[in-house]
Amino acid sequence: MRTLRPMTVDQTPGVNFSAPPTPGAPLPPQMGAARAQGRAMKARQVQRVVTRIDPWSMLRVSLSFALCLWLIIDVAGVLLWQGAVATGSLGKVENFLAQLLAESSFTIDGIKVFEGAAVAGMALFVAGSLFAVITSVLFNLIAGVFGGLRFTVVELETAQVARNPRP
Repeated sequence: MRTLRPMTVDQTPGVNFSAPPTPGAPLPPQMGAARAQGRAMKARQVQRVVTRIDPWSMLRVSLSFALCLWLIIDVAGVLLWQGAVATGSLGKVENFLAQLLAESSFTIDGIKVFEGAAVAGMALFVAGSLFAVITSVLFNLIAGVFGGLRFTVVELETAQVARNPRP
């Protein structure tokens, strides 16, 4: 792992201290005192490499995400359906479809629509989770050949007050 030269926080790209810290988040050591006194802080910029993603972890995360997404879409669909029934929009759509298809009447069964959406959602739930696991396995194989995913981070936890800040 290659360590880059030390730099002050003000020189670090993408680091901005103009916004107040998140409530309840701990401040890095000596950060509050240095900011109050207006002194520069040193931060270490390092590179990290992700070379492996555990497929079991990816399965658990993707199942959780897909389940939440499926529930959100189903609840939103039920609420929209009830809103369409309450405002009379569903009746207007049924009348329009009856005229379009040259039928005397046309009805949309809400229970059948919900059942179809639930089955389709479960199929997408399983397919999406399997896709995420297969993707993590492919990432592991490709990372073994090309060396992984490299990204740069700034370690603010080890930030210290600079002894001779630059003007």
